[in-house]
Amino acid sequence: MSDDIKRIQLFLLPFAGGSSVSFNKLFPLLDTRIEPITIEYAGRATRRKEPFIMNYYDFISDVAEHINEYRSNLPYSVLGYSLGSAVVYDLLSRRMIKGFPTHAFICARGSLLNNLSSQSFVGLPDNDFIFMMSKLGGIDERILKNKRFLDIYLRPIRADYIIWGQYKYQQGSIPCSATAIYSPEDEAAKGVKDWSKIVDGTVDYYEMGENHFFLNNHWRDVAEIINTHLEKKI
Repeated sequence: MSDDIKRIQLFLLPFAGGSSVSFNKLFPLLDTRIEPITIEYAGRATRRKEPFIMNYYDFISDVAEHINEYRSNLPYSVLGYSLGSAVVYDLLSRRMIKGFPTHAFICARGSLLNNLSSQSFVGLPDNDFIFMMSKLGGIDERILKNKRFLDIYLRPIRADYIIWGQYKYQQGSIPCSATAIYSPEDEAAKGVKDWSKIVDGTVDYYEMGENHFFLNNHWRDVAEIINTHLEKKI
């Protein structure tokens, strides 16, 4: 692992409300031969001056365009977290990314084969929406106590739940092997074994943590899983 020459690209697609910094703690733990690239969704962080995209097909087309801008002649893999996992499925099953993927990592997302209750969250009143987001384990208590900052914080999350609410599974398959990482305590991970039905290659499963945002307490564990799988592809 002392070879610093990049040998594989890893594109990371964040959860609802996530941004280019969502996986920063993961980067120093990855094999130095992996080139990690977090894709920024419109309307946040480095793209904060752009409007949020409110149409699902436009959203995934925008994600595909940005991934393809970064694509090199290296092999590549993709990791999606929650909303990002559904987007990964569509990008790969619809062959929207240049080249052939070597591996897909699916985090905190269960079955895509049926509509999920979380797809209706965007229609909830503010207090109920905040409660559901807090239940997932992703909102710092300090943010909840600051109404003005909380309103700003929730804007991209609300926008992404509009996208998630439009998601509809289309028959297809991921054309490579995959790894699913999830918490058995997470309602959003329900039916996770269904990924084996929509992946052409093998799927291995890892249980981790106690809520939807298990990543916050398991950066090193997730990095080890990624390194182990991608080392075989380099």
